[in-house]
Amino acid sequence: MKMDRDYFKEKKTGSRTSRFTKCCNQDKDRHILNKKKPHEWELIEEYCENHLTHYSSTETIDPICCKICGRLIEYKSIRLIKNRRKYE
Repeated sequence: MKMDRDYFKEKKTGSRTSRFTKCCNQDKDRHILNKKKPHEWELIEEYCENHLTHYSSTETIDPICCKICGRLIEYKSIRLIKNRRKYE
C-alpha cells in the first residue's frame, strides 16, 4: 500500500477525490491567490503595482486567472522595446 497525500486525504474525508481542479488543473492542496476573494485580489493588485513601479521597462502586467474558479494561474507582462541607436 502506497502512503501518499491522496491516501491520507481519503482516510480523513472518507472519499477519494481528485488532487487537481477540473477547470484549470491546479493542485488543490496548494494555496494559490484567488481573484474572487477580495483580500487576495488586493494582493494581486499590489503585486502588479509594485512590479510596474520597480521595473520601468514593463508597460503592462496582466494577472491570468481561471475563468471558472478564479485561481491565479500566471502573470503576463509586456515590456517596452526601446530603439537603440548606434552612434557612428
